[in-house]
Amino acid sequence: MERIHTIVLPVRPQPDTLVAIFLLQTFGKQQFPGVETAKVTIDETPPTRSFKELCADGILMIDSGKGPFDHHGTDKCATELVAEYLGLSKDPSVKKLLTYAKRDDAEGKGTLSADPIDRAFGLSGLVSSLKKKYSNDPQKIVDIVLPLLDAHYFAAWEHHVGIPEEIVKKKADGRYSEAKATQENKKLKVVFVVSDKTSMPTYLRSWNGVRADVVVQKNEDRSRTCVITRQEVKVDLTNVAALIRMREAELRGLTLPADEDALFSVGRVEGIASWYLDPATNSLLNVGEKSDDTRIEWEELQQIVLKGLQLQLS
Repeated sequence: MERIHTIVLPVRPQPDTLVAIFLLQTFGKQQFPGVETAKVTIDETPPTRSFKELCADGILMIDSGKGPFDHHGTDKCATELVAEYLGLSKDPSVKKLLTYAKRDDAEGKGTLSADPIDRAFGLSGLVSSLKKKYSNDPQKIVDIVLPLLDAHYFAAWEHHVGIPEEIVKKKADGRYSEAKATQENKKLKVVFVVSDKTSMPTYLRSWNGVRADVVVQKNEDRSRTCVITRQEVKVDLTNVAALIRMREAELRGLTLPADEDALFSVGRVEGIASWYLDPATNSLLNVGEKSDDTRIEWEELQQIVLKGLQLQLS
């Protein structure tokens, strides 16, 4: 069997066939050697040879030729057929890709919003624009869209596989811990984690994670730290900010503001600008250059956060 060198579509790339190509090029290398570098072309003429015969010549048909990836005459889209063939139908990391492709293909609702901006800049709208600009260059459309699908898949894989596996390891080596705090009438779940992954707080605050109300994250090789909350809980971080700013100033030999109320304020505080209380995300962020990384030891900072969440100072 010759290596797959060409992927043939019957019409210009659609969201469904683009997701199908992504799955084949990402997960179908063993079944279809060479598919990851195959070029995409269009041929509206129904093939006279079978799917197997064409594959033997290095040609892979999608949505045409009555092969395993031709959805005509079925109640499935091409993406679903590819996923079934590759054993991906129940993979949670591709679930949203399958749902999107099916919805766009069967219902024309790749983007549900009626807002014209949402529709224009949703993936289906952008694919439609790409087809108009590159009407004779299907490979160009594939080259533009597939990195976006890959980015989505990576984020989904991290959420369902990568981060949960990392948390298990971090629990074992002491770089992950959970605590409880009470703030007024709120029972808060607080997570402390050492990780460089920017997606870690999102996962930990989600239903798939531990549904944390507060995530305190420190970088792996630096003391750069952030305190991020689940916004709907409306956690009050002003006392946490004040305590951390006071301790940071002490360790750096800085002069505290004459007006002590400034320590509780949102934004930056003059003289202690490395801690930014962000009102938009209700987060306390350690910002600035590398030299601005907090000097508070990780174990002490954890205790300060727990104390600040529960104290009534402001």
